[in-house]
Amino acid sequence: MLAKRVGKRIQLLCVTGALVGGLALSGGTAGADPVRDAGVRALPAGVYFQDEGTVQGWANYPQKPQKQGVIRNVTSPAYKGGNAIEAKQTYINEGGGYHSETVQASTQAVGQDRYYGQAVYIAPNWQFHNQNVTFQQWSPEDPEGPWELMFIQNDELRIGGSGGFSANVAKVTDLRGKWIRIVTRLKFHATDGAIEIWVNGVKKYSRTGVTVLPKTSKTVRWSSGIYCTGWRENPPAGPSELSVFHDQARIANSYRLAEPANW
Repeated sequence: MLAKRVGKRIQLLCVTGALVGGLALSGGTAGADPVRDAGVRALPAGVYFQDEGTVQGWANYPQKPQKQGVIRNVTSPAYKGGNAIEAKQTYINEGGGYHSETVQASTQAVGQDRYYGQAVYIAPNWQFHNQNVTFQQWSPEDPEGPWELMFIQNDELRIGGSGGFSANVAKVTDLRGKWIRIVTRLKFHATDGAIEIWVNGVKKYSRTGVTVLPKTSKTVRWSSGIYCTGWRENPPAGPSELSVFHDQARIANSYRLAEPANW
């Protein structure tokens, strides 16, 4: 009997140690959520964060969308793995923020070079209009505030914000109802910085050898979801209910590792 009890105790210690080790490697925390715990494992070399389409995988879980916003796991549409995140907002005839977002804190510091990849989806009947619908952004943390945003406006994928980089990156006219793979490179440096963007495997924007620094902080966070920016001061130019779907999010040290098609 003593031998059996000792054996069971050793087995329990091994299982516990393996779980704690996996959490440390993945940057996770020990919690009771079975969905989150089921995904705990060591990340591949060169990968700093990844989420396979679940709200539980982000640092701000459980999320708190503004107003009547929703952010939830769905099984369709999904890019890979049979699940994705729906970020949804509904106009309620008042001003102010309309944000539904997942957030990962302190994803990059000055001096670092990172690649942010994810797949996004807008419905086949998405109505193009001249209001900014942001789906991801990078923000300084201390003090915090918007910096560089990526958004859909009319039938274009654009970037803009107080970071000083604004551009029409790509047309999305024929990409409604399809998963759009986007990888964004940010290299924070005073003279040799870089911002580069790939859409569906093609480099669409590149600025290198320039100043790229968050304006108020030495670190930034990565936020992903839906931000109906135009609704802050005006009623919707298009539908009063909008959703953007997200899947296969990853931060890595190379384009190859961050590209959603590669993992």
